[in-house]
Amino acid sequence: MPSKLIWCGFLIGILLMGLSHKSVDAKTPSISLNQPTEGMSRITISKGTSIKVSNDFGSALYNLMIVKFSSGKKVVSIDEFQAGQTFDLEFAREGTYVICYSLHPQAGSMRDACLQVNVGAHHQA
Repeated sequence: MPSKLIWCGFLIGILLMGLSHKSVDAKTPSISLNQPTEGMSRITISKGTSIKVSNDFGSALYNLMIVKFSSGKKVVSIDEFQAGQTFDLEFAREGTYVICYSLHPQAGSMRDACLQVNVGAHHQA
């Protein structure tokens, strides 16, 4: 139970940090994980949009997790995400998700970077 409270506190702290915002549209259906920046970036996508997540950092990323913020439920967990590797992802439910990863392989090390993903209703043109 204490680890769940720590995780929730960590996520709340991240969401309160400085954020930059970007929308992912049909022209750029990808999330590029690369050099961490100050604060946390955030993107907005439509529910059901297929996106590609890629490791564009020069080395492996560790302990990558995608968590639904409201429930704390892990959606994806990858121990080691190699440089240049990609995977496809589709968010079937609306809500706020957080993608976090570490640059170091030590278990339990702090996350070096996080990205907030806001998933909204599918908008028809």
